[in-house]
Amino acid sequence: MKQNTQIYKPNSNTLKLNTFKNLYKSLKTPWQPLNWIILGYLIGIENRYIDLKAKQTVDTAIETYMIEHPDTVYTAVVEECEDGNGYTIGYFPEEEDE
Repeated sequence: MKQNTQIYKPNSNTLKLNTFKNLYKSLKTPWQPLNWIILGYLIGIENRYIDLKAKQTVDTAIETYMIEHPDTVYTAVVEECEDGNGYTIGYFPEEEDE
């Protein structure tokens, strides 16, 4: 009985996105060494593309969040404790009069 000795390494030498898979299929040639070179370039470009898209998505989400939730900075209040054993540091946002 033959055991399967092939080790699966996820995302090591395969294309992840259908766009790049279709591009590879359209660029494929009958000569295998050239196909390996094309595949290698596409894997490198695809990894950069995924990184750039992820960074762009995160940056856009941060910008949207910052517009919707502006930074509010409260002034810190330092007071001496009533018993004289130290200080308390806190912030007390100004309450709106109703």
